[in-house]
Amino acid sequence: MRYVAKILTLVVVVMLPVVGSAADVRTQAEACWKEGIAAYEAGDYGRAVESFEHIVELGEVSADLYYNLAGAYFKLGQQYTPGESRPFAGGELGRAILNYHRALRLNPAMEDARYNLDIAVDYTNDTEAVPENFIVALWRSLRDMTTSNGWAVMSLVALALTLALVMLYLLAERSVLRKVGFFATIAFAVVAVVAVALAISSRTAVMEDERAVVVYNGTTTVHASPNSASKRIREPMQGVTVWLLRERGDWTEIEFQDGEKGWIRTSHVEKI
Repeated sequence: MRYVAKILTLVVVVMLPVVGSAADVRTQAEACWKEGIAAYEAGDYGRAVESFEHIVELGEVSADLYYNLAGAYFKLGQQYTPGESRPFAGGELGRAILNYHRALRLNPAMEDARYNLDIAVDYTNDTEAVPENFIVALWRSLRDMTTSNGWAVMSLVALALTLALVMLYLLAERSVLRKVGFFATIAFAVVAVVAVALAISSRTAVMEDERAVVVYNGTTTVHASPNSASKRIREPMQGVTVWLLRERGDWTEIEFQDGEKGWIRTSHVEKI
C-alpha cells in the first residue's frame, strides 16, 4: 500500500502542472473571446481579429470562433477609404472565406456561416463547380445536415428503437401490434443503416478534405508548371477555393472547381 500511495502521489504531482496549464489556456481563451466580441460590437474589427486569432493560436477552436473570426475579417476589409485604399486590401476577403469554410467543416449545419460564405464568394472571381449528379448532390446535402457525430447518435437511437420494435413484434399478442412492430422495425433498421453510412461519409469527407483558399491580398498568377516563367493559366483573386494536388518546392499544384489545373505559390493558399 505504501508503494501504491507513492505512485499516486507522483502521478498527482506530474499531472498538476498539466491541469493547471490547460485551465490557464481556457481562461486566456475566454478572456480573448469576451474581448473579441466586445471589440466586434464596438466596430473595432482589427482588435476583434487579433483576439479571435489568439484563441486559434491557443488551440481552443470551435465553429462559433471561426464564424466570428470570418465576420470580423469581412467587416475589417470593408473599412477602406475611397481613393486611398481598396476593399479587402490586406487579404481580409480570403481570410473571411477561409474561416467560414472552417466553421462549416466543424458544423456543416451552421446555416448563417453558409449564407455569409455565399455573400463573401460573390466578391471573388471564383469559377462555378462542375454540376454534380442529382443523387450525389442529394447525398451531400443530407450528409451536411449535421456532423458525423450527429449522424452516429441518430444511428444509435434508430438501432435502439429497432430492437424495441423487435421485442414488440415477438411479444405482442394482438396481430395489429405485431404488424406495426414488423413494418416499423424494417423502417427504423433502414434509418439506422443510412445514418451509419452518412456518419462514415461525413467523417471521410472531413478527413480527406484537401481544399484550400487563395489568401494572397490581391490577384495571383497560376502557371502551367512550377516556375514563374511558364505559361500563365489564370489569375484567381483572394477567396477562390481550390483543391490541393501535390507540392514541388515553393509551388503547389491546384485544381479549380471547373476542373482546370495549374501551379501556384504555396504561400498564396492556405488549407481549410
